[in-house]
Amino acid sequence: MLSAKKLLAISLSTALFIGVSIAAQAQAKDRVLIAATKTEKYKEKEGFERKPKDIINTLKDNEVTRFVTLLDGLEQAFDLDDKLKDNGPFTFFAACDHGFKRMPGDDVKSLFANKKKLRQVLEYHVIEGKFDAKTLKEKGAIKTLEGHEVKVTERGNNLYADDVLIQTIDVPCSNGIIHVLDGVIMPPLSK
Repeated sequence: MLSAKKLLAISLSTALFIGVSIAAQAQAKDRVLIAATKTEKYKEKEGFERKPKDIINTLKDNEVTRFVTLLDGLEQAFDLDDKLKDNGPFTFFAACDHGFKRMPGDDVKSLFANKKKLRQVLEYHVIEGKFDAKTLKEKGAIKTLEGHEVKVTERGNNLYADDVLIQTIDVPCSNGIIHVLDGVIMPPLSK
């Protein structure tokens, strides 16, 4: 049987461990939120420079975030992925997997079940022509492949497509440019 002193020592060390663990988790959450709440310009890692690829292969081979849901949607949306492999040029607002997780799960399922609506939503992410972030800010709104205009605004030092944060700007591609979104933008008729 353990003495009262040993029980108290074990309890205190357990409480200290739990407190440190909770503090570390809170700090990690803060770091994630800070990183996920600002717009940054794309920079190649020194020593890892590469020849630009088309938009689809840039999304597949990126080293920053995952685009599995988006790539699947582009393939299912009447081969929209093939269009983004063409010569272009295109400007593409690419919603990362984390951005799709911001949508309610039932909404994502119903979107993927309706190929016509899926294509409409994904075409809203595509602009014919190559527009860097500076040009998008100057224009303010620009017509998408879907037909409606997406609005690009600046708040503080951050850029937004409609009201969705653009996390990474100006990712170069052989047939255009990618701007990485922290969510999915929706054309007016699809909201």
